Amino acid sequence: MQGEIENIAGKKLVAKKTILLVDDDEDEHEIFLSALKTLNKDYNFISAGNCDQALFILKELDPDYIFIDVNMPKVNGMVCLEEIKKISRLADVPVYMYSTGINEKEGQKALKLGALDYVVKPNNISSLSTLLTKILK
Repeated sequence: MQGEIENIAGKKLVAKKTILLVDDDEDEHEIFLSALKTLNKDYNFISAGNCDQALFILKELDPDYIFIDVNMPKVNGMVCLEEIKKISRLADVPVYMYSTGINEKEGQKALKLGALDYVVKPNNISSLSTLLTKILK
């Protein structure tokens, strides 16, 4: 079964899920991490401040989930999504566009570019925890 490793004693260990957040706002990284900590599960959390950092990280990392902010300077989230989807080994990784102001038109564009879904950033940690619980189950 994927996500499980058997140790030499024969007990199954569950591998941590890895989540990559691509967002230019450092406060959002802290909020996202705080929400993850409330879920009572152990996740590997990696954050990138822009698309270039994300692409560099993805040379070595195969995350289980990717969240991308739509509104970033230089390279916006849609272009970042396109670049990530060009990496064939990441083709099946669920990508969520994650933004305070994503509208239906942008959301539909994200879906066409390969995002699994698009979500509006919740305005508090509790709401974000609830959203993450649904996504990461």
